[in-house]
Amino acid sequence: MKQKNTNFKGYWDLIKQIIIESDIVLEILDARFIELSRNKEVEKLIKEMDRPVIFVINKSDLVSKKRLKNQIKKLDKDIDFVFLSTKDNNSMKILLYKIKKTFKKYGKREISDEQDEFLTKYVRKIKGGIVVGILGYPNVGKSSIINALCHKKKVLVSKKAGTTHGIHWIRATEEIKFIDSPGVIPLEKKEEIKDALINARNKEKLKDPRLVVYEIIKLFLKINKKSFEDFYKIKITNKNLDKIIKDIAIKKGYLLKQGKPDENRAYMTIIKNWQDSKIRL
Repeated sequence: MKQKNTNFKGYWDLIKQIIIESDIVLEILDARFIELSRNKEVEKLIKEMDRPVIFVINKSDLVSKKRLKNQIKKLDKDIDFVFLSTKDNNSMKILLYKIKKTFKKYGKREISDEQDEFLTKYVRKIKGGIVVGILGYPNVGKSSIINALCHKKKVLVSKKAGTTHGIHWIRATEEIKFIDSPGVIPLEKKEEIKDALINARNKEKLKDPRLVVYEIIKLFLKINKKSFEDFYKIKITNKNLDKIIKDIAIKKGYLLKQGKPDENRAYMTIIKNWQDSKIRL
């Protein structure tokens, strides 16, 4: 009989701790894939813990207004959200305003006897003020958001997924305190293509990067073919994905013996360009 990985239980206990101790929870989402970057397990837990949640749609500068609008239409009407770009100070002010407004509406969290008993195994560090828990997939931009809101480098930021380990308690202002978390991975199964698209999995750890590249190219063919063509300086005349990849390899000079295109190297380049936000929808 296959043994269940017990590490996940401890991991999700940390997530539960963050939610219980928070007055408000921010779920950080990727503007390129809002629905894909949601974690329904986490949202269910937030609801059970009776905490207000704000969807922070990060990297909104990487997506056209039209695509953002189309994605927002699919969200439930009662979901509270804010668009964010760490390059836009005004969007940071809007987020802070939204946090204060939400706190004014819901007030200080109430911890039930059951929740209080659960927390006895942890060191309780946050008291007073507005406590904001920050959750989301690895590399979705949690640390960058905290640093921007705090106006200084408070948390290690890296383009590698999984840079944050454990829980961090950070004072943003005299009024607001953040609880940062490790990136949230779905409990039941890991989906490689999804994780790669939202930067939750590094390209070096992909079992089949080809499938991820297929999805990236199909996305651009559907939404913004010209942007993809301009970036790689190629002309796409049909939807043959393998030919497009070979054309990119040739254009980049990625050649094997006898001039054969090095498709594997092209796969890794395209994924890196996507995860570094160099190719934009």
